[in-house]
Amino acid sequence: MRILKIIIAIFFSLNVYGQLNSYVINDLEVYLAEKHLPFFNKARLSIEVRHYSEALPHLDSLLKYYPSSTSINFLSGVCKIYTEPTKAKGLFHLKLLNGKHQKLSNYNYWLGLAYEKNDSIAQAKQYYNKFLSENGTSDNETKEYIENAKRSIENLKTAESNKNLSNFSVVKNIGSPINTEESEYVPLLSSDESMMIYTYRGKLSKGGKQDVGSVMGISTSKSEEKIYFEDVFQSYRINDSVWSQPAPIKSINTALHDAAVTLSFDGTMLFIYKNLGKGNGDLYMSKLMGSNWTVPVYQTGLNTDKWEGSAAFFPDNRTIIFSSERKGGFGGKDLYVAEKIGENAWGNIRNLGSTINTGYDEDAPFITADGKILFYASNGKLSMGGYDVLRSDLTIQGWGTPVNIGKPVNTVNDDKFYVVTADGKRGYYSSKSLNGKGEQDIYCITPGIPDRAVKVIQVSGNITYNNKPVGGKLEIKRRNSDNEKKSKFNANSTTGKFLVNLPANEEFELEFSYKNEPVLKKYFSTKNIDTTMYLTVIADFYSTAFSKQLTKSRDSLDLITRKKYDRVNLADFRAKYGNLLKDSLSYQIQIAAYKFIENFDYSTSIRIGMKIRRSAKGNDVTRFTVGGYSTFNEAEEKLKVIKSQAIKDAFIIVLYKGKFCYLDDLIDQGVYK
Repeated sequence: MRILKIIIAIFFSLNVYGQLNSYVINDLEVYLAEKHLPFFNKARLSIEVRHYSEALPHLDSLLKYYPSSTSINFLSGVCKIYTEPTKAKGLFHLKLLNGKHQKLSNYNYWLGLAYEKNDSIAQAKQYYNKFLSENGTSDNETKEYIENAKRSIENLKTAESNKNLSNFSVVKNIGSPINTEESEYVPLLSSDESMMIYTYRGKLSKGGKQDVGSVMGISTSKSEEKIYFEDVFQSYRINDSVWSQPAPIKSINTALHDAAVTLSFDGTMLFIYKNLGKGNGDLYMSKLMGSNWTVPVYQTGLNTDKWEGSAAFFPDNRTIIFSSERKGGFGGKDLYVAEKIGENAWGNIRNLGSTINTGYDEDAPFITADGKILFYASNGKLSMGGYDVLRSDLTIQGWGTPVNIGKPVNTVNDDKFYVVTADGKRGYYSSKSLNGKGEQDIYCITPGIPDRAVKVIQVSGNITYNNKPVGGKLEIKRRNSDNEKKSKFNANSTTGKFLVNLPANEEFELEFSYKNEPVLKKYFSTKNIDTTMYLTVIADFYSTAFSKQLTKSRDSLDLITRKKYDRVNLADFRAKYGNLLKDSLSYQIQIAAYKFIENFDYSTSIRIGMKIRRSAKGNDVTRFTVGGYSTFNEAEEKLKVIKSQAIKDAFIIVLYKGKFCYLDDLIDQGVYK
């Protein structure tokens, strides 16, 4: 998955290569012709940083010249079991060495791992146990192998007992243009699913393939040691199945590793992981200002001299859960809670406790939009192999006992970075798979949460001043809770857009502000909400002069609209044109034409379950409309429902070639024939 450590100390990394012992190194450095050593050096670097698929072309080249080489077959086998499409070939290579492996220490460990990657549980346990029986006493070189073998045996027992553990989700590769033949992973989405940010590593990475030594300031011995570094990319949703052409976020990406970590629900704050080559990793934050992301800033309080590399926002943007290897945990990576105490500063940090954390690794947290479910990855006893996605539900006592979410999401490979949309209908994660386009791809899971609805109202809209979008502010607090801190959100300075999620069974006070204008307040109740609902709110601020002109325009518009509407005999129109379909002609229902604070009750939007559009041009009054219908009769049926919900003044309006029109004018122009 995402590279969280770059260990350049050649041949001493436990991840893979350092464990292959001096025999492999010495054998190949002596055995290979000088002209073939560059193939080995390139493969070696890729293995050290766990880019196994990149090592394979170089190893395959060597196999053409040295097909019977024990060392090359061994390296090929190890790399291929870590590369999903070739894992069966990896097992084949390692099995070929049975009886020739005396000088390959830990051979039976690797053979056990090869069987595990190929879902052969009985054989995997057989060779892991054989490896353990050969290594009753361990030195530092084999200690971690022994621990990994014991852990794998426990994972295999879990896999065996959970072989029927699955849900009804469907996993689908999201395809082009996001997924390529390179690596794409750690998908992050705003809660309205309009934007995806993810980590990319490949030929489009900034600086291309770079020399590790010169970029990271570390002395290396081989000029062939070059790799791609991680970058952060961004794409926008066009429709349910199509994403825009991704683009790198230039203000974030550097020559070093820049990886996406987590995105706030409103899509305005992005945590970045940076590795400066010191053997650790730190968390930074970038903010969306207009259409541009700021240069990431170091987050004080979160980072230590140990690794900190993943995080998740709670819906209030004030609290996060993050993963750290800091001292005092239960072992490996643990999950912690932190509260925002200042600009780019965090405090009140506490471990999530033994219900969640184990002596193994817990990583890649994600919180649902209602704050009630925690998804995270663990390679502990609940795993079926590598990292698995686990789920914990919030109870009165705290986070509940975690469970493995099962197949098809979890496999024998590392499965991490699981996120879901605000309504829980879709999930996303990255994985290696046989049907993938590259080494890692991003997948969509439907449904994202199979067994429950997310009970939340997603509130979105714009803040405007004199009908132009502005970067105002929104503060939210629970009513009758004087001691609780307000959650603060900023509208986008270019679009005026804001996006928040209000959980069920609460009452909220929303305060909109812009410069020195009087604060606009609105109250919402989410009582009895049993699913995800959507609410569009427009917070309009006006100067005194503009407000007077707006009132005149509104009165004039209302009078004209009613007169023109009354000119049409609806019974005759319905009979002649009610089911007429015509290009560039559609119908909406206007439910209000008022200023934000004066008259419109937004709770009606919740009752009718439809998103409200806002339209205002120049000095024209703001229109609030819903729906989009191809025929008049279809719109009229919905109008009856809306009127029954106490919006008595609602009526149908016509859009012709993108402009609001009146029925009588279109009849006179001969549009209706």
